[in-house]
Amino acid sequence: MKHVVKLGLAILGIAVVASTAQAQTTETFTASATVASSLTITQNTALSFGNLVVIQDGTNAAEAVLTAAGTFTTAAQVGTENLVQTGTPTPGNFTVNAGVASFVNLQVEIPNTATTLTNGAAPPGNGTFTVDTFTVAAPTAGGFTGTTTTAAACNTAIAAGNPCQFITSAAGLVTFPLGATIAVTLATSNFIDGTYSGNYDLTASFY
Repeated sequence: MKHVVKLGLAILGIAVVASTAQAQTTETFTASATVASSLTITQNTALSFGNLVVIQDGTNAAEAVLTAAGTFTTAAQVGTENLVQTGTPTPGNFTVNAGVASFVNLQVEIPNTATTLTNGAAPPGNGTFTVDTFTVAAPTAGGFTGTTTTAAACNTAIAAGNPCQFITSAAGLVTFPLGATIAVTLATSNFIDGTYSGNYDLTASFY
C-alpha cells in the first residue's frame, strides 16, 4: 500500500509540472500616427469699404466703421470732415481649413495694428487711409471656444494682441466675417480718384 501511495504522488507531481509549461506565442504589431499640421486660409470676400467721397476740413480726420455684420457708420463729425458712402461696402470673409477630422481647436491671430491704404497711381503727397480695430462676428462654420467663447471676447482679445480661438465644424472648417475701422491719415491731404489698398496678415495655428 505504501508503494501505491508513493507512485500516486509521483504522478501528481508530474501533472503539476506539465501544467506550467504551456505553449506561448509573440506577435509584432505596428503603432502609427499621421501628421496633418497644414492649415489654409481662404479669402472668400475681400474687406472693402466701398466707394467713398472724402470731405476734408483741414483739421479733423474723417473716420468710419465697417462692422463684421456689414454695417457702415461714419464717426461723429467734429468739424465738416466726412466720409460719404456712395457704394456697397463689404466685410471680409475667411475660411480656415484644418484639413483634418472634425471639431479641432485652432486659433487665428488678427492684427491690432494699423494698415495703410495707398493709391499706387497717385503722385507723392496724395492722401492715405489707415485701417485698424479689426473685429469679427459669429462664425458661419465652426464656433468660438477656449478663452474667446463669444464675439465680444474675441474682439477684446484682438484689441489686446491675442488670438481668437475657434473649434472647427464637422468638415474641419472655420468661416468668419471681418470688419474694421477706416480713417483719413492726415486731415490736410488731398485724395485723387482711384483704388486705395493695403495688406494685412491673418495667422492660423492649432492649439
